[in-house]
Amino acid sequence: MLGTTSRLAAVALAAGLMGIAAPAHAAPATLVSAGPGILVADGAAVDIPVTFVCDTDPTLLIAVPVIQLTQRASDGRIAGGIGNEQLSCTRQAQTVTLRVVPNVMAFNEGTAAATVVLQSCNAQFQCSVKIINTEVKLAKGTASGILPQR
Repeated sequence: MLGTTSRLAAVALAAGLMGIAAPAHAAPATLVSAGPGILVADGAAVDIPVTFVCDTDPTLLIAVPVIQLTQRASDGRIAGGIGNEQLSCTRQAQTVTLRVVPNVMAFNEGTAAATVVLQSCNAQFQCSVKIINTEVKLAKGTASGILPQR
């Protein structure tokens, strides 16, 4: 009986401490991964899967993943573009395919620099932001292609 009482006391203490330590504002969401990208229409766009988990904060309602790609194209010129989406937070792993359309130059097979921003907000538009700078591989897609996920 003493073992059960001790365990119950430890659980109650841990629960109490978590209640005290809980932040008063929205905690940042966690970005899990981005890429690789699939070239669409010979580089006229790139589809990039971004996987994330909204924080366990139950007040977070909206997730806005954004990805910015830049890639050295030809003659020192840079291909670049931005893609984004707005989703509901599920507090589970979510994957969305973001379509990035280049501003001027087409993307090529190879490596691109990526800045991934994940903004998550509550109903009062109090938002947290997580930013990751990384590299993603870009490759040609299959004949069937990959459709953006919503």
